Amino acid sequence: MITDDPGTPGNGHWENNIAFLFEHRPNEWSIDTPQFDLNYGWGEHIQLTLQTEPVLLKRNGHGPVGGIGGTETALKWRFLDEDKNGFDVSMFPRVIFNVTQSSVRRGLAEDGTRLQIPFQIAKSFGPWHADAELGPVGITVGRSEWLYGIVGGFDVAKPTTLMAELHGTSRMNFDQEVLTVNFGIRQTLTERFIFIGSLGHEIHTPDGDPLALIGYIGVQLLY
Repeated sequence: MITDDPGTPGNGHWENNIAFLFEHRPNEWSIDTPQFDLNYGWGEHIQLTLQTEPVLLKRNGHGPVGGIGGTETALKWRFLDEDKNGFDVSMFPRVIFNVTQSSVRRGLAEDGTRLQIPFQIAKSFGPWHADAELGPVGITVGRSEWLYGIVGGFDVAKPTTLMAELHGTSRMNFDQEVLTVNFGIRQTLTERFIFIGSLGHEIHTPDGDPLALIGYIGVQLLY
C-alpha cells in the first residue's frame, strides 16, 4: 500500500520488495519495471531503506522513453511498541532525489529533491489492523506539501490479509489535494515469501486534472 506502517525487519534481517507498478492516465502509461525496495534491520527498532526503479513512459502518439526514476534513501525508527504501549509508533524520514536530470526532462521523475518526515501509528484489534501516516514534505522545486493516509486490514485466514486505503497529498494549507482510494491483498506463501497486490484510483485531483488508475504487483522476500 502507499501508506507506510511502523514495522521493521528485525536485527540483521532483510525485507526486500520487488514489484511491478503502473500508473495510467488518459493517453499515458507509466510503468516501473521493476521497483526495488531494499530494507535492512539495524537493531529491533531501526530500518535502513534504499528504493529505486527503472521507469518506462508511453504517451499516445509518441514512442516509449525509459530511464531511472526517483531514488529514495530513508531511516525508520519505531520508538513505541504495541506489546508495551498499546500501539506501534514510528517516524520514517526519507530523501527522494534524482540520479540523472535526464529523467526529469523525459517526464520520468519529479524535479528537485524531496525531504519527507512522516510519522506512522498502528494497532491491531484481533484479526483487524489499522495504520495511519501523517507528515510534511519539503521540496526544493515548488511548494511544500502534506502526505497522509489510513489503511484498514482484515485477516481473512491465517495467510491472507485484505486491505483498504485512503491516501492523500496536499499543499500546506490543505489546498490542491490529491486523494486516492486503494484496495490490496497480502498473501503469505511461505515463511520467507509473500505476495502483495493492490489496485487503486484517484478520486480527486486539483483543477480537474485527469484521474489516474494505479496498480502494484510484487513479492516480499524475508531473510
